[in-house]
Amino acid sequence: MSAASRASDPLAARAEAAAQAFRLAGPPRAVERFGSGHIHDTFAVRCETPDGVKRHVLQRINARVFPEPLRVVENAVCVSEHLRRRLTARGRAGDARRALVWCATRAGGFAHRDAEGGIWRACELIEGTFTRDVAETPAQASAVARAFGEFLELASDLDPGSLAEVIPGFHDLAGYARRLEAAASRDPLGRLRECAADLAALRAAWAELAPARNAAAGLPRRVVHADCKINNVLLDVASGEGVCVIDLDTVMPGLLVDDFGQLARSAACAAAEDERELSRVRFDLTLFDALTRGFLEGCGGPITPAERGLLPLAGPLSALEHALRFLTDHLEGDVYFRVHRPAQNLDRARAQHRLLGEMRAALPQATEIVRAAPGPTGRTG
Repeated sequence: MSAASRASDPLAARAEAAAQAFRLAGPPRAVERFGSGHIHDTFAVRCETPDGVKRHVLQRINARVFPEPLRVVENAVCVSEHLRRRLTARGRAGDARRALVWCATRAGGFAHRDAEGGIWRACELIEGTFTRDVAETPAQASAVARAFGEFLELASDLDPGSLAEVIPGFHDLAGYARRLEAAASRDPLGRLRECAADLAALRAAWAELAPARNAAAGLPRRVVHADCKINNVLLDVASGEGVCVIDLDTVMPGLLVDDFGQLARSAACAAAEDERELSRVRFDLTLFDALTRGFLEGCGGPITPAERGLLPLAGPLSALEHALRFLTDHLEGDVYFRVHRPAQNLDRARAQHRLLGEMRAALPQATEIVRAAPGPTGRTG
C-alpha cells in the first residue's frame, strides 16, 4: 500500500501489520481495501509465491456489532472445517473450493489481536469467482439458492450446541419490535417526526405477522448461515454455478426458514436495498420460483414438512425484520448499519416495508410455488 493510501486510510498500517501475523502463502506484497460490506473492514492481501501470486482476504471484525469477535472466528472455523470433512468424504470434483480455508496465525489459533485490541482473521481468496448484489437471471438465483441449501445440508449433522450464539436474538422479531419502540420513545436525535408514519406502518405489519412468527417457535434448531444474501455466495466465472458460501459471521444455531426468508427478501427483488423510488421495489415471482427450487434441491432431506410449510411466509417475515432494524438504526443514529448518505437507513426501512407489501400481496402465488416445487417431502405437485 502506498504512503498516500496509508495517509488517507487510518487502518492501512494496522492491516499491513495484521497481515504479517498470519501464516499466508508467502510474504505479503500488497494490502488493499476489498469488497463493499457494511460491517467489517476488509482487505485483499497479495502474496508472492514460487507458483505465482496468491491472494487472501483479511478482515478486522467490527466489535461493536460482534461484542465477542473471537467467538465469531471460532464459529466460522468450526463450520468450515466440518464442511471440508463432509466434502472430502463426498469426493466430487471441484469440492475443494466449496468451503473457506482459514489461515492460522504465527502465534497459534486463527485470530490476531493487534496493539489497539482489534481482532483480525484471514482466509484464502477463492479465485475465478464473482458475486452479485442482485440476481441477473433466474438461473443465477437458483445457483445461489442451491449453494445455501447445500450449506445447510452439509452442516445438518453438526451439533448446533457446538457453536456460540454470536448475536443473541438475531432473528427475534418481537425483540426488534421492542427495540424500535424503545428507540422511538427516546428519539435521541429528534428524527422521529420525519418517520412517524413509517413507525405506525411497521407496528401494524408486526401485529398482523406475529402469529406466523410464533408458528416457527416449534421448528428444529439447526446450524444456519443467518445472513443468506445473494452476494454471500461466490459464483464460478466460467459456469455461473454457486461455488462457496461466504461471510460466516453469523453462523450459529437458528431456523432454516430464517435463512430462506433472508434469501427470498434479498434475491427475489432487483431493486437496491436502499431504493428511494419505491415503485421499483417489486417481488419477482419468477425469481422466487427459481430460489425455491434451487434451495430445496440443495437442502434435500434435512428440511421437514413443517419448515417447508412456512417457506411462503419466510420472505415477508424477513422483510419486516429488516424494516424494523433499519428504522431502529436510523432513530439511534446509524450505529449498526454503515451509511453513505443522510437518512440512508430510513430509505432502507421504507424499501423493505414496500417489499413486505409486495410479498404479502403475492402470498397465494408464492404458496403454490412452494407446494409445487420438487422437494424432500416426496411431492412434486
